[in-house]
Amino acid sequence: MNYTEYIKILSPREKEVALLIVDGIKTTVIAKKLAIKSNTVSTIKRNIFKKLNIESEVGLYKIITPSINADLKKVV
Repeated sequence: MNYTEYIKILSPREKEVALLIVDGIKTTVIAKKLAIKSNTVSTIKRNIFKKLNIESEVGLYKIITPSINADLKKVV
């Protein structure tokens, strides 16, 4: 499955949180930025991991980063 297929699985909020996670932003900071509770961010993260069949933020990074890099190369 490629990046586009993975992203289609996620809700808009899950996509937003996933990109913030990949940017290295902590759960508490994500919560403040999105005006939601930290527990809500944790639940969203858990749902992302389940939907993408990954176990950690590293797995998310491995899915998203190559695709972002590929998109950037198209622009340059």
